[in-house]
Amino acid sequence: MTDSFFSPLWYRLADLQPALKPQVEVTLHDYGGEAWHVLRDPVTGKLYRFTAQAWQIVGRMRGQQPLARIWEAALAELGPQAPSQEETVQLLSQLYQADLLSVDATPDAAELLDRMQRQRRQKRQRFYKNPLAIPLPLFDPDRFLDRLAPLVQGRRAGLFWALVWLAVVIPALGLLPLHWEALTRTGPREWLALDNLVLMACVYPVVKALHELAHGLAAKRHGGAVHETGIMFLVFYPVPYVDASSSAFFPQRRARALVGGAGILAELWLAAGAFLIWLAAEPGLLRDMMFNVMLIGGISTVLVNGNPLLKFDGYYVLCDLLGMPNLGPRANKAWGRLAKALLGLEDPRNAPRTRAEAWVFYLYAPAAFVYRIFIMLTIAVMVSTQYFIAGVLIAVWSMVQALVVPLFKTLGHLWSDPRLAERRGRAWASMLAGLAGAALLLLSVPLPLRETAQGVVWLPERAHLRVETGGVLVDLPIAPGTWVAAGAVLAVLDAPAETTRLQMARARQLEADIHARATQVNDRAEWRQAMAALPRHDADVAHAAQRVARLELRAAVAGRFYMDLPDMAIGRYFPEGAVIAHVLPDRAQRVRTSLPEPKAEFLDTRLRRVTLRLPGDAGLALQATDLRRVPMASQRLPAAALGRAAGGRIATDPGDPEGMRALDPLVTLDLSVPGLEQARFGQRVEVKFDLGLEPVGFRLWRRARVAFLSLFTRGAA
Repeated sequence: MTDSFFSPLWYRLADLQPALKPQVEVTLHDYGGEAWHVLRDPVTGKLYRFTAQAWQIVGRMRGQQPLARIWEAALAELGPQAPSQEETVQLLSQLYQADLLSVDATPDAAELLDRMQRQRRQKRQRFYKNPLAIPLPLFDPDRFLDRLAPLVQGRRAGLFWALVWLAVVIPALGLLPLHWEALTRTGPREWLALDNLVLMACVYPVVKALHELAHGLAAKRHGGAVHETGIMFLVFYPVPYVDASSSAFFPQRRARALVGGAGILAELWLAAGAFLIWLAAEPGLLRDMMFNVMLIGGISTVLVNGNPLLKFDGYYVLCDLLGMPNLGPRANKAWGRLAKALLGLEDPRNAPRTRAEAWVFYLYAPAAFVYRIFIMLTIAVMVSTQYFIAGVLIAVWSMVQALVVPLFKTLGHLWSDPRLAERRGRAWASMLAGLAGAALLLLSVPLPLRETAQGVVWLPERAHLRVETGGVLVDLPIAPGTWVAAGAVLAVLDAPAETTRLQMARARQLEADIHARATQVNDRAEWRQAMAALPRHDADVAHAAQRVARLELRAAVAGRFYMDLPDMAIGRYFPEGAVIAHVLPDRAQRVRTSLPEPKAEFLDTRLRRVTLRLPGDAGLALQATDLRRVPMASQRLPAAALGRAAGGRIATDPGDPEGMRALDPLVTLDLSVPGLEQARFGQRVEVKFDLGLEPVGFRLWRRARVAFLSLFTRGAA
């Protein structure tokens, strides 16, 4: 009910005999157990919903009774629940503005012209609010869909398509975890490579055309009409679309949800089928095409089209399933009502009908707001990697629409709402206090600052049994698995070339010595030259002898001798520098880890302590006693176990077969950790860096600055 039961305009409207236009269609919808009457204008396709109380007024508008008698009849039937005169006037005005009503009065040409201009302004405003989605209608597909309608109509057809969908999606879901690692080896950088973008541009319209065809056929299955199809320029790229809004008029909730979700189901089916083909296909064009179909049908469905937090298909499906039409605007109004309540104003028009509905409203609005900003900024960043200026403009425009415009609307409401005349000072004070409180929380309240990473239990360099002279492994004097002392011979290699080189060096040394002795008496000048050459020959022999001696590999430290597949190693050639075995000390002492370069910014100035936890023993926290930092950042991982391909967290270059090259520069750290007796060498550990306290606002600003500076650097390049 409104604040005023009677209306000062009633005397001007009471004698009108309004009537709904003949073309207006009416049906019943069930929203949360309540019956609502839904009116549809077949000319514009727009829907208008009315409660049972409002329908007591609208349903009697047949052009045979004056408005006063209609209102009195509703008042007699509904009693205190009847609409007031003020609400009846508003209802009449809304019907007239929607062009659903005819009255026994001469039409006002100026008013009709104003209505047309208002509709044009609304179209322009829709474009300005969402310049990333520009529709271009092309033709009426209704007759074409009528020819295909028999394929989807009837219970048997529905069962057939359900089985077809399940026969593809269920096997794909079963196989997906087994091949997840292979699917995730690439990332956005590879997806946005020029050659893949060209391939995606060819695949995308086909996938979206099938998506829209599914919408149209689902509408036809339940008797709907589809009178518009065209191209929508989504982020300046042409995408097909159909107008299946007639499904919103269907009385069955499941039918409305099916039409809204048909495109989602179609894309998931295409993504599942593409995944199965991708598994069977050899590397090449077909496999790359199927991967792009998976990207489009999988990622876009989960993040955008099928996500109910954005106003796409998933949103309308959620509205139908919950029985809450206009969920987004109503959730925003519920928060507005809550804000007014804090100012002492009651607004019964936007009150949730049930406690469950209130919870949905209060949870949905902030979640949708945050997610919408996240998606808009993500699109802007992705566009700016290829078109820098366009990406920056999209980011600015998105933030203006998401933050600046709502802020100015709120300020305008506080300034002009007559109901706040006596409370305007309190309203401004409450808003400023809220902003000050938020700023205080963001900028003044210190919270723990932590950075986490993965590390590996690190072998000391002396524990590696490294080949110093290349050769063929011919003997393992000590069996692998044996405890050995420092200096023990663990492996013997054979290098005939090195042995021959030593023999030749000794022969040249002997020859030089004989020559020096022979010239000592007869030719003093020749003797001096021969004596000067002797040290060089001695050095050659010493060097060759050293290389031959290094064919025997000795343990540099005491520990347990460990070697992979020793039987297969016998007779195999190992080049210089190759590691063929390890001598594991009795206890581990060091952990090596890597941090992205921006995250390592404060290690030198703000680091308080470093703690480590071993897998399977989360309750035991080990403290690092010493930290050494490699001076220069590098993209090479300390160990492949830290890379995503081996189950780690760091994204690696998919073109690197070893999985050792990271996509971004890393800072490598060596940690001395007492208490690692139970850890295995090469085992992953969790590392936490305690950097003290810092307010959230400074933290967010620093991370945003790093992200955008890196973006600008790529754009400038």
